[in-house]
Amino acid sequence: MADQVSTFKAVCRGGLNTGADVLSLGAESSGAATQLINYEPNLEGGYRKINGYAHNFGTVTGTGSVLGVAVANGINQGVFACRTPSSGNNYLHWWNFYYQFDVASDSDLTVGQTLTERTTADDADTATSVTGTLISKSSNTIVVNFGRIPSAVFTNGSAISDDSFSTNTTISTAPAVIGWTAVSTSGSPTMVSVSKVRFTEINFGTPKIVLTDGINPAATYDGSTYTQITGATYTSGGSSVVYKPKFAEEFQRHLFIAGDPAQPSMLTHSAPTAETDFAEANGADEINVGFEIVAIKKFRNVLYIFGKNQIKRLVGNNDSDFRLETVTSNLGCLATDSVIELGGDLLFLAPDGIRPIGGTNKIGDVNLETVSKNIQQTVKNLIADESLDTLSSVIIRAKSQFRYIFSSTTSSGLIGALREYRGQMSFEFGQLTGISCICVASGYIETEEFIIHGDSAGKVFRQESGNAFDTGNIVSIYKTPFVYMDNPEQRKNYYSVSTYLSAEGEHTINLGVSYDYENTDVLTPSNVAIDNDSPASFYDSGTNIAIFDTTDIFDGNPSPVESSSFSGSGKAVSFKYVTDDTKPSHSVQGYTVTYGIGDVR
Repeated sequence: MADQVSTFKAVCRGGLNTGADVLSLGAESSGAATQLINYEPNLEGGYRKINGYAHNFGTVTGTGSVLGVAVANGINQGVFACRTPSSGNNYLHWWNFYYQFDVASDSDLTVGQTLTERTTADDADTATSVTGTLISKSSNTIVVNFGRIPSAVFTNGSAISDDSFSTNTTISTAPAVIGWTAVSTSGSPTMVSVSKVRFTEINFGTPKIVLTDGINPAATYDGSTYTQITGATYTSGGSSVVYKPKFAEEFQRHLFIAGDPAQPSMLTHSAPTAETDFAEANGADEINVGFEIVAIKKFRNVLYIFGKNQIKRLVGNNDSDFRLETVTSNLGCLATDSVIELGGDLLFLAPDGIRPIGGTNKIGDVNLETVSKNIQQTVKNLIADESLDTLSSVIIRAKSQFRYIFSSTTSSGLIGALREYRGQMSFEFGQLTGISCICVASGYIETEEFIIHGDSAGKVFRQESGNAFDTGNIVSIYKTPFVYMDNPEQRKNYYSVSTYLSAEGEHTINLGVSYDYENTDVLTPSNVAIDNDSPASFYDSGTNIAIFDTTDIFDGNPSPVESSSFSGSGKAVSFKYVTDDTKPSHSVQGYTVTYGIGDVR
């Protein structure tokens, strides 16, 4: 008698789950993941293979690792990096997006005009699609803005002119991005023994960045002047010693610093709106919090001070009414750079997982849970196996996502993203590997979000760029729970699985099938390839025809359902989706399994 054929459906939601038993996962969370590597919880549903990163920002001048990066809108052009100089003391650099090159003559060029590349200077029909704005000129050397990280710039030997053809000239050298520009530093800072430079943005009328590293005095930079903060001092052995903080934060219009290795419990703040004034008579002060400070972070109208085993908070408006309060005395923050703000709360890595500070304030509430309960074992492994001093964190605001990344490509970091389901917001997690990240930062420059990181070779990369880790493959893995279609003891005959995809281009996904909780006595079918190298057509308005091409996608989804046939039987089945390539991203949004009911054995 033929089996009665049925279909099992699973919608991909819930993220990585390593904290539930296998029976509960198979029955209640069939769309969760028991492995989720380099897939991110997608705001539009399912799990998406992450974007890559590109070496868009060159190599910072100097030696060793990149020690810090920052995205600070309104200061120079917004991107900064620090590296130990080969000579001298200029460790801070800013990235100049403009290109410089020589022309036959600049006498007819006007600063501010738009220049267009043409093969014939006075012929409009020979124009290329490349344009730029003239920023400056001097002795036939000109600087042109092509926009941030342009896909194309002018070509040596071509002609350029404005659109009215009132000016034209010939390009005589290849345009080169100006790139990293060193900031002249005062105070002879040293990078010896510095492992990380942290940036903090402040604005007491002028936007500035504050640099701290635990070896040198804190310093500020406003786009033109680097200034060491030498007025913040303490007394040691009868002498006045300048604080050398690791951390800085703006709170209630004061600059707070902490983390001096010789004064680990001291929290010091400046006078109001005066980041270099630490005179007590002007409203500056220092507070002994009673434990070694590992991080400070402002959240709303509170400054949180984190220790390894304690957390306190500072409330008030100024030195006359600042008040220190205890949050908890039985847990703390394990990693300085794990403290991030996302989703209306402050998150940090605690011994029992990733905690929200709002939850920590209610530590006695029996209903309190960490936001990482579903990946409790994964977090425990991370704490046990990784060097938490090398942890860096970053917010990707456009995706409501944070990432914990480590310095080794073999380390396993975390991706956490807020997802909405039936009106409720919750975190879903995945794992991140294959990235060497010494430091990372994100922020908006005007309306564009930049996520950048630096590596051990002095290179700075832009994340969320391209489909490769620099030039290397991205390995991604999504493994489903073992699903057993209501009865974990009943054998099923499996026929096919249909994968519901949202694809962004051609893809090759290897699909593995396994039965009965990896029981080696049960024969499993060979892997199946989900291939699509012929995306749908797109309409070219220039030629008024439909064009079929392997790199352009109509509606961003060339193959929403991919059916894969296989045969075999077992009590439960699991699927593993694997890629190892530089092809465009895709999202696995759900799957269905066609099966027939067998007997009970």
